[in-house]
Amino acid sequence: MVFLGHYSGVISRRSAKQTIIASSTMAAKFIACYETSNQGILLNNFVIRLRIVEGIQRSLKIYCDNKSAVLYCNKNRSSTKSKHIDIKFLIVKERVQSDQLSIEHIGTNSIIAVPLTKGLPPKVYHEHTTHIGVVSIDEI
Repeated sequence: MVFLGHYSGVISRRSAKQTIIASSTMAAKFIACYETSNQGILLNNFVIRLRIVEGIQRSLKIYCDNKSAVLYCNKNRSSTKSKHIDIKFLIVKERVQSDQLSIEHIGTNSIIAVPLTKGLPPKVYHEHTTHIGVVSIDEI
């Protein structure tokens, strides 16, 4: 999910099967960070070119629920477990090092897109949809 600004609702959401077979959960989440960063940067550049805002000073912030993937993105070195990751995905690490992007850990229960992917009890579902910015048609 991509948000525009701190208090706005969702402006983009994508859910798709990865076209690549990852050998670990960390690699799968790292690839997801790559795809998310590409979409976020594209939308950032689109908004800037529309001249709606002068420029966006903050780096793009991505939340990931896999600690290993977050550590791998933020560390400047590789490990033997990550040697199988295709070189094109390493742009994520370069974007983090150049402050164009930041990747932070978030607990699975705090991810507001969870109701779009999993069944939840009604109370938890309503809490999540409120955070996304979903409102009843009666409230409009």
